[in-house]
Amino acid sequence: MDALEDSGWSLSFFALRALSPFAFISDLDEDDSPSKVSSSGGRPEVLQPLSARRHPTSNSSNNAVAGSSKDSSPRRVFSRTYSHRPSASPGGRSFAKANNTFLTECSFGVAHDRLVEVITDVQPFEPHWDELSSIDLSNAKLESVARLKEFLPRLDALSFGIPGTVRTLSVANNCLTGITSYSHLLNLESLDISHNEVESLRQLECLRHLRELKADANKLTTIDGLQRMDGLVKLSLQGNQIRAVDFSSCRWKRLEMLNISHNRVDTMEGLSSLQALIALNADVNCLSEVSLGNNTMARLRILRVSGNRLRHLDVGGLANLRTLYADNNWLGELTKVDRLTKLENLSLRNQSGRGLRLLTRDVRDVKRLYLSGNPLKCDFLEEPCYNLVYLELAACRLTGLPKGMARLLPNLRVLNLNYNFLEDVRGLEGLTRLQKLTIIGSRVKNSKPLIRLLEHMPDVEMVDFRMNPCTLGWYLPLLVKDVPGALQPSEQQGGKERMAQQGWAELDSKFRRDLPDGAYIGRLAYRGLIMRACPRVRMVDGVGVSEKERRKAQSLLEGILGRTEEKRIVVN
Repeated sequence: MDALEDSGWSLSFFALRALSPFAFISDLDEDDSPSKVSSSGGRPEVLQPLSARRHPTSNSSNNAVAGSSKDSSPRRVFSRTYSHRPSASPGGRSFAKANNTFLTECSFGVAHDRLVEVITDVQPFEPHWDELSSIDLSNAKLESVARLKEFLPRLDALSFGIPGTVRTLSVANNCLTGITSYSHLLNLESLDISHNEVESLRQLECLRHLRELKADANKLTTIDGLQRMDGLVKLSLQGNQIRAVDFSSCRWKRLEMLNISHNRVDTMEGLSSLQALIALNADVNCLSEVSLGNNTMARLRILRVSGNRLRHLDVGGLANLRTLYADNNWLGELTKVDRLTKLENLSLRNQSGRGLRLLTRDVRDVKRLYLSGNPLKCDFLEEPCYNLVYLELAACRLTGLPKGMARLLPNLRVLNLNYNFLEDVRGLEGLTRLQKLTIIGSRVKNSKPLIRLLEHMPDVEMVDFRMNPCTLGWYLPLLVKDVPGALQPSEQQGGKERMAQQGWAELDSKFRRDLPDGAYIGRLAYRGLIMRACPRVRMVDGVGVSEKERRKAQSLLEGILGRTEEKRIVVN
């Protein structure tokens, strides 16, 4: 056995089953895991068809051992290649590690070998598995289908023989259609058929116990087939082609979460019949009206209707609403918004038409207010908003700031004033609890007022003053191709924002190294003054603050201040 392995012989699947398990264990003890490469430079253990491997016919020692008298049969034979590797130390590896290695090898090996055996039994006369498009693996008693995609890369129809007791099933990213039958899965409670080619949901009518259904990114045009599912709690039909919905004929007495965003819905009727609804997402549709009539929806907490054609929105029947997103519409005002006494998050960005009219007394209790992209007057704040902690006013065409902002917004933590026409920032004085301040793309000409402002904001952790006249020469130009798109709600874009920040940091690093000495010193001194004014600051102008930069800036400032003091002494 050892002689065969040392000479590089390949052992077929059937030969391995016939060999002594002790020899197999001794070979496994030499490797760390199935995926590691041996120290002798050999390739890791792989499972491959013998027919795909080419051996020189002149050297008989390189021929594969068949290990079976049925070589002439059309069964596909797979082999494993093991590379012998000497022990890393005279004492060898620990016994526990050897046991773990053996168990790992056996787990992978048994699962893969069993899968190969089953596929060979089901398709004994198919020489090219990579061309198979369908296969039936039901009643095969498989414990794992790991690497199935490697053996059958073009598979688009697969039968596993799913038992009728299954309660949760996910078949996303396949090629299911509207004629797929689920009549044998009557116990299903959770089903995910997203990213398929389903054009109808009528085949789901038999699933009386269904609680959660996710059918995103299909070819649905209606909700027919779901109306009688009185047990539904969560329903997501995002990214389909639905044009009209009528909930009055639905028995969805328990439905709490409904997502019909990114469809073509222009008519939505009977919404008030969904009395258990907690969250509704109807973003990016063609709605011109969302009406409750004279009814109320006491349990609704989250309403998202951004990206529609709404010119009027009556929210009087949503007394317990916590979050309302209605960006990118044609709203002039919100009707009965003063009744939303529990509203915490309000977003009305980028309203087209004649402009948004919003009274401060109607939203004075909200915690987060997003008004970017709407023209606002400098005195739009009329009453104190004691609960407001997040305020976004990007691209609002502001030429000045409301008087007494510190009195009106005493608890503000985050303020976004990007892309306005501000020249004077003294209106921000007194906002001592501010943690994030961004004034990108305005008209601030001098950095001294900014430094004086920050000296009275001890809690600031992030500031950004790029694309102002006072910082233009110190950073790369910050280009925004689509300002409305850049101002969308960002709770789902955390990953993209982090990637953008990393990319900016890399570009800035190269730009900083190429700066002339004078500009480099000016930038470092400016950043050093901000670090001195705000000891907690972690990011300045989109670039993280490192300890190395802190030390360099402190040393530079001490040198500059020392020379200034010497000049004063000489003059005197």
